[in-house]
Amino acid sequence: MNLLRKIAWISVVAAMVAGLWSCKKTEEETDEKESMSGAIVYDIPYYVLKGETVTLSASGVTYPREVSYKWYISGVYADTLSASVVTVRFPDSLGVYTVSAFSYADGFYSSSTARQVTTIDTAWNKSLTGLRRSDNFIEDSRDGHVYRYVTIGGTDWFSQNLAWQGTGVPFKASPATAGMFGSFYTWNEAMSGQVCPEGWSVPTIEDWNALGTALNGGTSPDFFSNWTGLGVKASAEAYLNGERMWPYSPDNAHTNDFGWNAIPLGYSFRADSEVSGMNEYGFWWCATERNATQAYYRYIWYDRADFPAGYTDKDDLRASVRCVRRHPQSS
Repeated sequence: MNLLRKIAWISVVAAMVAGLWSCKKTEEETDEKESMSGAIVYDIPYYVLKGETVTLSASGVTYPREVSYKWYISGVYADTLSASVVTVRFPDSLGVYTVSAFSYADGFYSSSTARQVTTIDTAWNKSLTGLRRSDNFIEDSRDGHVYRYVTIGGTDWFSQNLAWQGTGVPFKASPATAGMFGSFYTWNEAMSGQVCPEGWSVPTIEDWNALGTALNGGTSPDFFSNWTGLGVKASAEAYLNGERMWPYSPDNAHTNDFGWNAIPLGYSFRADSEVSGMNEYGFWWCATERNATQAYYRYIWYDRADFPAGYTDKDDLRASVRCVRRHPQSS
């Protein structure tokens, strides 16, 4: 092939490549999509009852104005559900399910949000296991809720957390958990009116000291001390849907000597429904004030054997409440 023919052939090939590249670029430009503005939001509790039916409503995408939604619930439905509002029935079994919501529109990249939901059974010894069950109980006349209690050192103590929902917030904002975990309250909420059932009250320093004396074998510990070793005797080796609640620690064996049944639900703050310290801490209010703005509480940490006291702002922290009833001879 002479030089002129070679140059001509190279020119033809170059033109073909340029044409193909031009077509490819045009196709890519045609396939380019916009990103949506806003994030998908929907309300669903962290915990629902097994077999419970929940209505889900997706929103939150602000651009484009016309957008469609679809849902996929792992282990519940094999196919997606196409609607902004759907009704979902969770299985009659205990488990963890992922609820995913997708938004889509022509010419836009899709968007998605996923949340995990745990199904629970609040009947005794179903989802929550490892607690000691007292034969003593009362029924709250306000809502019919039944509370088990134990008598320790001349005082009746709830062996479960207060679940009154006239104030405070349920654990992880999930009403289904009230029967097992109770609710979280600021000190002001716990002390406003009668949060405990009639005849019962939030424990004072004196009530806590009576508990500490019993746990300590008759020797009264100072309220402000660490109550060395007493966290072991007050906490239960509890399981939620088969999963250990307190992480293992050689320093806290959770012997639960008196059936007080402490479990690690953590705490939350007034401005935030999210729970901090779950599976690490249990927090319970004391009715006694430290000063005009602060009040005391007691807590157990998974990696210590103790049951110390602390204090915080009355309207900041949300913690659990155990109600007490003094016997006449102990008043």
